[in-house]
Amino acid sequence: MQRRDFLKTSLSVAALSSLPASSLAKGSEWVNDQLTDDWPIARLKDSENNSIDFNGDDINRPHDAFWNIDGYIEKKGGEPKSFSEDLDVVIVGGGIAGLSTAYYLRDKKIALLEMDFKLGGNSKGEQYKNSVYSTGAAYLVEPDQTAPLGSLLTELGIWDKARRESSDHTTVLYNNKFTSPFWKGATDKAAADNFNKVFKRLAEIGAEADFDYNGELAKSVDHLNFEQWLTKEFGDVHKHLLEYFQLYGWSSFCGSTDELSAYQYLGFICAETGTLMAYPGGNAYVAHKMAQRIRKEAGDKSLRAGSIVLRVTTEGDSAVILYEDAMGALKKIRAKQVVMACQKFVAKRLLPQMPKDQADAITMLPYRAYLVGNILTKKNFQSPSYELYCLKGQVPPSPTPMRRGDRSFTDICFGTWAQEEKVDHSVLTLYHGIPYDGARQFLFNPASHDKYKAKYLQDVEPILQTMNLDMNDVHGIRLTRWGHALPLSRAGLIQDGLPQKASESINGIIHFANQDNWMNPCFETAHHCAIEVATKIKGQ
Repeated sequence: MQRRDFLKTSLSVAALSSLPASSLAKGSEWVNDQLTDDWPIARLKDSENNSIDFNGDDINRPHDAFWNIDGYIEKKGGEPKSFSEDLDVVIVGGGIAGLSTAYYLRDKKIALLEMDFKLGGNSKGEQYKNSVYSTGAAYLVEPDQTAPLGSLLTELGIWDKARRESSDHTTVLYNNKFTSPFWKGATDKAAADNFNKVFKRLAEIGAEADFDYNGELAKSVDHLNFEQWLTKEFGDVHKHLLEYFQLYGWSSFCGSTDELSAYQYLGFICAETGTLMAYPGGNAYVAHKMAQRIRKEAGDKSLRAGSIVLRVTTEGDSAVILYEDAMGALKKIRAKQVVMACQKFVAKRLLPQMPKDQADAITMLPYRAYLVGNILTKKNFQSPSYELYCLKGQVPPSPTPMRRGDRSFTDICFGTWAQEEKVDHSVLTLYHGIPYDGARQFLFNPASHDKYKAKYLQDVEPILQTMNLDMNDVHGIRLTRWGHALPLSRAGLIQDGLPQKASESINGIIHFANQDNWMNPCFETAHHCAIEVATKIKGQ
């Protein structure tokens, strides 16, 4: 199923969408009670209000190892002759897919090996004093409480710990003016009428359509890009609405409407006609709670951050996993099953037995880069809503490496909104999906951090002024880089069968669980793929 079907939202959920303030996060007392360790939310010193380089993914250690794995192993003294342990399952990757897989297999002898020294993958966060905010994936779309994701949140004891907001209350910034409910009077009456017409149809599709990857909707519109689908469905669409759709594509997919699959885009946008739910620290808080439960029930050694996997092979009816632990020592595990919960382009390098046609399919899967900027203010303020799209009244063209566009960020999430701004420092989270191939090469430039920092501060100034703030109210800005974080939901990929081929199990022992199983960049997909592979392993 696609993102919309993972949620299974029904009208009965509306009664749960207005929670008492006492259940929400507030200030230091909540932080000290809930965040009892720092996985995957980094606790910053008071002096760290400004980043001096990008946070996010580590580019040095994996590049040193993966470009010459055999040479790296030899440099480390060679493969150990004996096994350090025998396990039921080894999970490679500690993002949402890996943590979810470990969660559903926590009754077995497991080890999750994560290269980074913090778990969470793209779902990480930071804590500055008593302000907790996301540096990556920030919110969920509210599922039915009986759906798998709803059940997970209930089991973790956090179903009622999120702050909710209906899509009707999302705010638009246009001509230095905030407007809510979403769009009403934001630009002009024609735009508002067109918006209501289009979103009424999206709500109907979300309620009626079958979003299964093998269903009729996928077969009929996956080969179309979203721009083509809009024209086919509505004819002319108001330019202000086209601008919003373009920005949404950049923010959610790192892709433009003229390249994104209409089927994949509809799965996202139809889901978001419902209610979003945000936790302090974004989705990092959910990852944090899963990690706590896994360690408690599967043992402290079940989650091993700082462990970089170098090779996975099968021998007979088991797998051999060679990895370097957090102390730099090479170790070898024998396991009955392995789950590759890392991205496919990484998995391909670690699996020498992968069939050629599968490796070729992985080579054709596209990925894009992402930046997140978090601006800390000297004082707190009341956010107009959780999310804010910044419109200029013009449809920005699809960028390329030679024409990178004029938008340094597409939207803002108010990072401390889930804490009701009862914090010492409010946070504005700026999202900058970079929607063209090759962008990560520019981000590796040593001057890149300071360049983007200056640009964000320049472009956010009018927004601060609209909130009766100015640059003197900025306490600091922290930048996070995700070099190839998002699988690109390009038109036709699903019907061409490339993600399916790339995700086939190897020798019945090595399996795949990641959002790129379906090239659909969201928490819900990663979680669902984990359930699928955990169910398969439990049934063997």
